[in-house]
Amino acid sequence: MRFYCESIDTESFLDPAESGHLCRVLRAKKGTPLELFDGRGSFAEGIVERVDKKRTTVRVQKIVCTPAATSGRIILAVSFAKGQRFDWLVEKCTELGVDHIAAVQFERTVKLGKNTALQRYRKISIAAAKQSKRLFLPEITGPEKFPATLDSLIGQYHQGLLLYGDLKGASFFDLPAVKDKQDYIIVIGPEGGLSENELALLAGGGACGVTINRNILRIETAAAAFCAAVAASRL
Repeated sequence: MRFYCESIDTESFLDPAESGHLCRVLRAKKGTPLELFDGRGSFAEGIVERVDKKRTTVRVQKIVCTPAATSGRIILAVSFAKGQRFDWLVEKCTELGVDHIAAVQFERTVKLGKNTALQRYRKISIAAAKQSKRLFLPEITGPEKFPATLDSLIGQYHQGLLLYGDLKGASFFDLPAVKDKQDYIIVIGPEGGLSENELALLAGGGACGVTINRNILRIETAAAAFCAAVAASRL
């Protein structure tokens, strides 16, 4: 059993959400073995020391720390989508190993709803990381307008290969081989398409329009498909 723990030490504590699941659903007892991860590369093995539905205590027996990647990352700048579609996107892209999910408000993005709080998506990514046994949580930012997002991502990942979805573009699989350690910045626009201004911004940043399917994909489908293709190319 794996649980998220924001701070791992020889004595660690699960928050109310994780403690409640451990107590009510799994009915763990003192001495139950479990695994912890902090979403920043630390992984631990331990046993339950004290069961409490609000703050369970874990006695950690082993800690392994993995350094964060500084290259070879997958960065997704994606149009916000209504309802549970963006929830699904965050879940699947976390499972696929995306390092940064930037929610974007493009010119043709649907009006943002009320459930756009980043804390909501963080909880979804934690659950997905637990299921997929991923050590690092993706950075989740936005939603911001596209020009600001693009400037920020190019500045943060200045060696990244900038790609965007384009039905008329070359096949992703026909791209020249890139260095294994090169970052990918993938831009997925709204279903209404990118505006002329947004295409000009991408061209100015040296972006390449590519496709992975000749059909028109919904936002969340395109995001998952592109990220899966990039992840597979790194195997």
